[in-house]
Amino acid sequence: MCWAYNFKQYGCNPRYLSEYLLQHHPDMEIYWVFRKGVKVTAVDPRIKVVRFKSLEYFKLLATAEFLVTNSRTGPYRIYWHKRPEQKYLMLWHAGVALKRIEKDVEDKLGYGYVARAKLDSKACDLMISGSRMHTELINRAFWYDGEVLECGIPRNDLFFDSEGIAAARRRIEEYFGVDKGGKIVLYAPTFRNIHDTSIEPYSINWERVKAALCRMYGCKNVSVIVRLHPNLIGKVDTSPLVAFEGVYDGTKYHDMQELLSASDLLITDYSSSMFDFSLMGKPCMLYAVDVAKYDRGYYFNLRELPYPLAESEDELMRAIENFDSVEYERRLHDFFANHVGSKERGNASREIADWMRQHSVM
Repeated sequence: MCWAYNFKQYGCNPRYLSEYLLQHHPDMEIYWVFRKGVKVTAVDPRIKVVRFKSLEYFKLLATAEFLVTNSRTGPYRIYWHKRPEQKYLMLWHAGVALKRIEKDVEDKLGYGYVARAKLDSKACDLMISGSRMHTELINRAFWYDGEVLECGIPRNDLFFDSEGIAAARRRIEEYFGVDKGGKIVLYAPTFRNIHDTSIEPYSINWERVKAALCRMYGCKNVSVIVRLHPNLIGKVDTSPLVAFEGVYDGTKYHDMQELLSASDLLITDYSSSMFDFSLMGKPCMLYAVDVAKYDRGYYFNLRELPYPLAESEDELMRAIENFDSVEYERRLHDFFANHVGSKERGNASREIADWMRQHSVM
């Protein structure tokens, strides 16, 4: 029984694990739970779709052997009382973190979230890690003392699969109708907080910036896909952000990893997607106009990351025009070797599936 991002999307680690199980363990029945109104056209037809709070949902909560999600839920919030034979896999939605999270920002999270997180960790049977840094973070800040499997994270398996990357590129080109002969730039900023619905930090004059990108790549066409954080779905009007020729709204696209794998360049701000994207060695730039007032804190100094940092649109233009691919590759390698300690090998789904088989009692 799987869900992702509070039952709002078919994606992230639960999706990639599900699709591995479909291929290699077809005897396992897989259910996905979605809120009412969420489109499920991307879900494999072999997966059974269930709506949150439906009668079938409550039956599954009581009978499923494995519950798999990618973020905090809290048992009481999903009406779940764990049975002894059930296993809860909380496949956290990041392998390396930039923003401070969980216990490291406990004073900013609120009593309700912290209470749910502690219950979540108490019920959890397995967490996974994509890096040495992530393992240390789980052990310190997740109120969790259970097993941590250092296998990488399933959603990043795609980045080690050249055929999968090519297929994702074709799907993205067809879905958005982008020019197949050009470059694709993904702009994927994170959210500030759940109460802040201003789109000002995300605004870019793409007509101007696209011209600089064309010069950087020496090509005639660059397409931009704007992908806001799932927490902002239904809360903000994204139309002003994509009101430019060749700029597309990818906020509701079901899978972030497909967008990353299909893109030639990532522009983000504080999102951990920068670290996922780096596994492919492609260029990433940071555009963050509110560095001075962003209140979550960081595990790394933004200016010590291997990614060019722009705090204004003019600085973004200069970062594009002065981009040095050789220097970027050197800094990227040094950063991951000295500060991250990646555990990604492209087989996370297989290792988790093996764990599930070993711990199954049904």
